[in-house]
Amino acid sequence: MTQKRDSATWPTGAALVHSIRSADVEEGTAAFWHLGQASWIVKSARATIAFDLFLMPSSGQLQRRFEPPVTPAELDFLDVAFCSHDHLDHLDPYAVEGIAKASARTTFVVPESAASQAVSLVGSPARVVVGEVDAVIDVAGVPVRTVPAAHGTGRDPIAECVWERDPVSGWRFVGFVVDIGGVRVYHAGDSEIYPGMVDRLAPLAIDVALLPINGRDWFRERHGIIGNMDEREAAYLSHAIGARVLVPMHYDMFAGNPGSPGRLVDLCAAEFPGQAVVVPGRCSRWTFRPE
Repeated sequence: MTQKRDSATWPTGAALVHSIRSADVEEGTAAFWHLGQASWIVKSARATIAFDLFLMPSSGQLQRRFEPPVTPAELDFLDVAFCSHDHLDHLDPYAVEGIAKASARTTFVVPESAASQAVSLVGSPARVVVGEVDAVIDVAGVPVRTVPAAHGTGRDPIAECVWERDPVSGWRFVGFVVDIGGVRVYHAGDSEIYPGMVDRLAPLAIDVALLPINGRDWFRERHGIIGNMDEREAAYLSHAIGARVLVPMHYDMFAGNPGSPGRLVDLCAAEFPGQAVVVPGRCSRWTFRPE
C-alpha cells in the first residue's frame, strides 16, 4: 500500500486559495502554483489562469498519492482554464463542470477533438474556445498559441504515438504557449518528442517550460498507463528550444507512473549546466522574474 503524505505539510483548501488570491504579483512577472501531476495555476498582475486541473478525489481504481488540494468550487477566480487533451488527469469532468458552475467568468480552452465534451460540461459554447494550432488567439486578454503534442492511443501491443491532426476528430493532443505578465510559458500537456517539435518551439523565446518527465515503457502501457518524455528527453528538449527555466511535472500523482525531478536536475547539471531547473514545492508559490 502506498503511503500518502500528510497534506498539512503544504497549503490546501482555504489556505491555498488565500495564497493565490492575495498574491501581489508585480508587472512583468508570473507566479506559479503546482497542484500536482500537470495541474498548474499561474497568476500575473492582470490575469489568473490554470492548466490541466485534475481535482477528482480518489475512489475505486483511481488512487492518487495525495488528494486534491482544492475543490472546483473554490476556484471561482480563474480567467482561463486550459485542458490539453481528453484524458481524465488533463480534462477532468469533475473539475471543468465544477469550475464552470462556480465562476461565470472562466473561459475554457481545449483542442478541437475535446470541444463537444467541454461544451457539455461547461453548459455554454460561448465559454469554450478551441485552440488553433500554430495560430495566436486572444483569450480573455491572454495571448495563446496552441502547439501539437505527441501522445499515445491504445495499448496493444504498445501505444501508438500521435502528433498530427486526425482528419475526423481534429487535433487530439496539444500544448499551449501562453503570454502572461510578460512571461512566455509553455505547458506541454502529455507529450513525447516528435519530428519538427524543436523547430516549432525554438523561435518562440520560451521563458518557462513545464514538461512531463514520467517517461514510458512497454510494461506500463500494457496496463493502460500511457507515458511521455522522460527526464533526459525533457532536459534535451528544454536546452534545444532555449527555454530559460525548465520546470518538471507529471511525476508525483500515481505510484505506478512516477518520474524523478532529482534525476532531471542531475542530468542538466552534468550535460547542460547553463539550463536553470526549478522544482517548486507542492502548492507553494514560485515566481519567475525575467532578468
